[in-house]
Amino acid sequence: MSENKLETVSSVADSYQANDEFIEELLNDAHLSATWERYHLVGDVMRGETSATINLDIAAQIATAIDKEPSIVAPVSSATAQRQVNKVKATLLQFTKPFAQVAIAASAAGLMVLGVQQNSTDNETLLPATQVVKTMPLGGVAEPVSLNFQPVSRTSEKQAFIAQQRRFQALLADHQQQIKLSSVDSSTSSIQNKAEDPAK
Repeated sequence: MSENKLETVSSVADSYQANDEFIEELLNDAHLSATWERYHLVGDVMRGETSATINLDIAAQIATAIDKEPSIVAPVSSATAQRQVNKVKATLLQFTKPFAQVAIAASAAGLMVLGVQQNSTDNETLLPATQVVKTMPLGGVAEPVSLNFQPVSRTSEKQAFIAQQRRFQALLADHQQQIKLSSVDSSTSSIQNKAEDPAK
């Protein structure tokens, strides 16, 4: 809207003369009519001619705003939602259970391979390819010459091997316990699903 039209609306609001053409445009143009109404409201407020309460008709605007809002869909009941959550959990458990069992078995097999390799390496270091008999000690202390002689460090290696075997046995026992628990869980969940859905 041009400044010239706004000035003309202001002058007409201040009781100056206006031509019939402008008054006709003022009556037909909604924006000019709203400007005319605001200018008169400002003038009334400045002169103190307004009442203590202002009657604003915003009911139509609120009604159109409500009509534009999307409707709210009723939420799913809690029992249905809980059943859906239980089904998702059961599906996820059935999907991950085989992978967990394979992972446990693979780690147990890996520990077994490492234990066997370490054990075979220890045996190779104990028995040299050729037996050398020392007659003159290098360090000034006589060492016993025997095929059954084991150095002191061998006991710590045996203890490490025993500890490794204990860890392996504990891992194997845990794996067997997981298998037992998973079979109990699957039978419990199937019984629970049958109790929830009697139609099946």
